[in-house]
Amino acid sequence: MLQRSQTLYLLGAFVLSLVLLTGPLARFTLEGSEFVLKHSGLFAAAGEKNAVATWPLTIYFVLVAVLAFLNIFFYKNRMRQMRISVFLILLYGGMVGMMFYYVAVAKNQLEGAIVVHQWRFVVPPICMILIYLAFRRIRRDELLVKAYDRIR
Repeated sequence: MLQRSQTLYLLGAFVLSLVLLTGPLARFTLEGSEFVLKHSGLFAAAGEKNAVATWPLTIYFVLVAVLAFLNIFFYKNRMRQMRISVFLILLYGGMVGMMFYYVAVAKNQLEGAIVVHQWRFVVPPICMILIYLAFRRIRRDELLVKAYDRIR
């Protein structure tokens, strides 16, 4: 049944995961020139791309978004849905680490640059909270079904 509250939580996590693919993760200022780190690489203000390969970050963002979306449709198998939710929480935690890693790599390449993290760094923790809330609701549904089975 799709009209459950955990569906809204999972859908919210999916939409927020897509937001990560839209804009910059961090901005760097180095001697008057500005650089932007996106999921697809490090770009100068003029638009040319520098040599920071962030394609694993892009794959990671897409994988987590797809998994969050598919988890909505596993409502018939609540145990699988709970397992995928726990896996998603771990993936979002790894996503935060990966984002900080690529910011550090870009900062090392642009020696002496001033880093300004963008608001997209708070998206994975928010998604972790949403997935946790969905997990709690899925677990509550599973316990309710088991209680009804005991009554029969």
